[in-house]
Amino acid sequence: MRSLPSVVTSSVIAFVLATSGLAPRVAAADTGAPTGVSQLMILEPGDASYKLFHGAVWLDADKATTNYRWGGLQCKGRELSDTSIQLLFAAFRSEYQVAVEYVVSEYKGKQFRCLTGFTITKS
Repeated sequence: MRSLPSVVTSSVIAFVLATSGLAPRVAAADTGAPTGVSQLMILEPGDASYKLFHGAVWLDADKATTNYRWGGLQCKGRELSDTSIQLLFAAFRSEYQVAVEYVVSEYKGKQFRCLTGFTITKS
């Protein structure tokens, strides 16, 4: 019996998984409108909430009802680099506009907006 080359076999397996609905799906990020940063919270490992999330940002447009988090169990796999956190702080300090990219995740029956990226603009 002749075996198929591994590239062909891999392609066939990927096609079958993709068309069967068994392949893992990455949620498409939503984009918020540009607005100012109202508040920035950074948690350290010693904080009681650190295992749930590592930080959050509140935006002027929806600060009373929404925050955008990263890291921890609530936003697993959605970490921000130290550089990204510094950029968010600089935008906050300089009163620049920020448009966030986020996905909605669920943890223990509650939904959270998890930051996946952002764009900074000067108004």
